[in-house]
Amino acid sequence: SKLGETSHLRALLLFDREWRVGATLGIPMLISHELEQMETLFANHRFLRLFDLELVFNQGPGADLPKSVGGLVHLRYLNLRGTEFEELPGSLGNLECMEILDLRVRYSLQVPNVLWKMKRLRHLYLPRRFSVSDSEKLQLHSLRNLETLKNFCPSSCEVDDLDKLLNLRKLAFFSYDCGGLEQVLEVGKITFRRLRCTSFRISGKFSESNMEQLSGYRDPCDLFLEGRIEKLPVDKHFPDRIRK
Repeated sequence: SKLGETSHLRALLLFDREWRVGATLGIPMLISHELEQMETLFANHRFLRLFDLELVFNQGPGADLPKSVGGLVHLRYLNLRGTEFEELPGSLGNLECMEILDLRVRYSLQVPNVLWKMKRLRHLYLPRRFSVSDSEKLQLHSLRNLETLKNFCPSSCEVDDLDKLLNLRKLAFFSYDCGGLEQVLEVGKITFRRLRCTSFRISGKFSESNMEQLSGYRDPCDLFLEGRIEKLPVDKHFPDRIRK
């Protein structure tokens, strides 16, 4: 293997196997879907700052990100978007230099409750569907440098934590049931000093009575409702400053 020859790398972007980009680095086996190859990759690239796995290592159900990822303590950017990992290891909490973390995997993901340790984190992209290991809710209260939070779900995260995110500029809220409408009002009670863009995407079956709750949200926002609506709401039931 020629992996050792690239141990000095600070950035590594992997592409779909059809591109065979890894061959240009003398590491053609990196485009394999074998997790054993990834273990070797982590062991031989301890100084990585950027690691992009988007759409790579799609092993199907049961594939977990190796625990050895926790050894990449200099990592600042990790992209798992479009992969098929089902569980992240607790060792992810070792990556305290992380600034950009994209966990938007293809399916559902089990996330350890360690993201709060990444106090340098600026941009966090959560998966649409995820559960929290050994905890009911994902703790985000310590991420005071966070500027972007995507796919914040009230069933998996604490709404009260948003009040601690003093530098938040972009918030994308997501809920799989109409109970998320009530949480919209809870978000509206928080004073965000720097928030510039807020979007709410809520799925479910909506009645006229629960749609009325939206009128209590006073900040600018984008609103996306997915599901059945018994009756089209009148204008007054929408947030005053809705943009689209």
